[in-house]
Amino acid sequence: MKKNLIFLLGLLFSQLSAQTLLDAERYSNSTIQGSARFAAMGGAFGAVGGDFSAIEINPAASSIFSFSEVGVSLNSIQLKNSTSYFNGTEEDNGNDLALNQAGIVLVLNEEAGGSWSKVSFGFNYNKTANYDNNFGVVGVNPNRGLDRYFLFYAQGQYLDDISRLEGESFNEAYISIGEFSGYAAQQALFGYEGFVINPIPLAGTTDPTNPNIRSYNSNTRAGAAGYTHEYNKTSSGRTNKYTINLSGVYQDKLFLGFNFNIFNVEYRENIRFYEYGYGPQSGISQLDFANELITLGTANSFQVGAIYKATDHLRLGLSLESPTYYRLSDQIRQSLSSVIRTENEDIDLSLNPAENGIDTVLPAYQFNSPGSVRGSLAYIISDIGLISFDYSIKPHNRAKFIPENDDFFIALNNQIEDNFQTNQRLQIGGEFRVSPQISLRAGYSTESSSRIAFDNSQSIISGGIGYNFGASNLDIAVQLQDLSTQQALFSNGLTDRLQLDQDNLNLVFTYRLKL
Repeated sequence: MKKNLIFLLGLLFSQLSAQTLLDAERYSNSTIQGSARFAAMGGAFGAVGGDFSAIEINPAASSIFSFSEVGVSLNSIQLKNSTSYFNGTEEDNGNDLALNQAGIVLVLNEEAGGSWSKVSFGFNYNKTANYDNNFGVVGVNPNRGLDRYFLFYAQGQYLDDISRLEGESFNEAYISIGEFSGYAAQQALFGYEGFVINPIPLAGTTDPTNPNIRSYNSNTRAGAAGYTHEYNKTSSGRTNKYTINLSGVYQDKLFLGFNFNIFNVEYRENIRFYEYGYGPQSGISQLDFANELITLGTANSFQVGAIYKATDHLRLGLSLESPTYYRLSDQIRQSLSSVIRTENEDIDLSLNPAENGIDTVLPAYQFNSPGSVRGSLAYIISDIGLISFDYSIKPHNRAKFIPENDDFFIALNNQIEDNFQTNQRLQIGGEFRVSPQISLRAGYSTESSSRIAFDNSQSIISGGIGYNFGASNLDIAVQLQDLSTQQALFSNGLTDRLQLDQDNLNLVFTYRLKL
C-alpha cells in the first residue's frame, strides 16, 4: 500500500519559502471575462453600467439597472500556444468550457421627491482567472544546463546538511532535511544524491565526503551543441470572485456604489523537464526532473465607484479597487531520475518521494496584489446605441509578499520592484441597435507590459450580438486574444526564458431574465 505522508516545513520562514516572481505575476493579473455584452464591448463598461460584469469594475453600475435581473454566462475558449526556446518551436492546442458569470441584482425604486431615487443590491460571481493551459518545447541551450539549478541551492551549504545519513533512505532524508533545513536544502539533496553535482574537497585535502564541504561543481558536460532541453508544463484551476454590491442614485445624477469581494484560489501546476545530449565526458547521460505545485487560498478586496450623469447623453465614471489581500498555501511534489554513466554500463537512478505519497507543505503566507484606478466615459446616442472608453492603471511593482521583514521576502519584494512596472489598460466599446430587438457590438482592449525586462502586453478584439425578447435577453460574444510573454524555465540557476505566444478564441453566451 502506498504510504501517504504530508509534512510541514515549520522553521524559519526565510529558509523555507519557494515563492517566485511568477507567483507575484499570476496573482496580480486578473481579467473579468464576464458576460457576453461586457466581453463583446471590450470590457469598456465603467461608465455604461447596467451589466453584471460592469459591477465588477465599477460598483455604481448596479444602480443603472432599470429592473431587477438574474443572469448566467458560459464561455468556451480555444487555446493556441506557440512556444519557442533557442532553436526549438512547438504549437499546442486546447479548449475549455466553464461557467463564467452568474449574478442577481435587486432594484428598489424610492418614492418620487426623495434624494435617493433608487437603491440596488447585487450579488455576482465572476471568474477572474482561468489557469487551464498546456504547452511545451524542445530546444538546445548552448550555455546552461539543469546542473545550474542544483548548484544554486547547494553552494554554501554543508555537505552533511544536503546528503543522506548512513543507513538512511532518500525519502527519509528528504523529509528530515525539509523539516530542519528547508526547501533549498531539499533541492540541493536532489542534485547531490542524483549525481548531478559533486562536492569539491576542502583545500589541502582529497576527501570528497568531508561533512564540512560547502563548495560543489557539476557532474554534467554539454554536448557539442549544448544541452538539449525538453520542457512541458500543464496547469489548471481558477480564481473565482464573489461580489456583494450596494449602489444608489443621488439626485438622479450621481450613481454611487460599494463592493466587498471574496476570492477563492485554486492553482495546480505540473512541470516535466528532460535534459539530454551530453558530451562524452559527462558523468550523466540523462535527467528527468518533475515538479508539481498545488496552491490553495482565499482573498478579499473592496471597491468604491461613481458614475456621474453630466448630460442626458454623457456619463463619466471613476472607480478605485483596493489591493487584494491573499492568504495562500503551497504543496509540492518532486522527483528526479538520472542515468549515470559508469565504466561498464549506464545506471538508472530514481529519487521519487512523490511516488511514495510524500508531499511538502510549505508554511502559509500572504500576498498583496496592487490596487487599481479606472476612469471611464460613455456617450449615449439616444435609442441608437452608445460608445464608451475605459482607462485604468495598476502599479504591479507595488505587489508585496508578507511578512515584509522576512529575509526571503525582502529579497523577493526587491525583485518585484526591479522587474515590474505600472501597466495601463485601454478599452473601447460600442453598441448599435439595429432594431428594438437586435443589438450589434464591438470592442477593443489593449494592455501594456507589466514587466520591464520583456514585453508581456496583450490585446483583445471582440464583437457580438444581442437579442431582446422583452422579459429576457440572449447575448453572444466572440473574442480574439493576442498575448505574448516569456517564462523562465526555473526561478533560480537555470533561468533562461522560453517565448510563449497565445492566440485564443473565446465564445461567451449570456442569458438575462428580468424579475
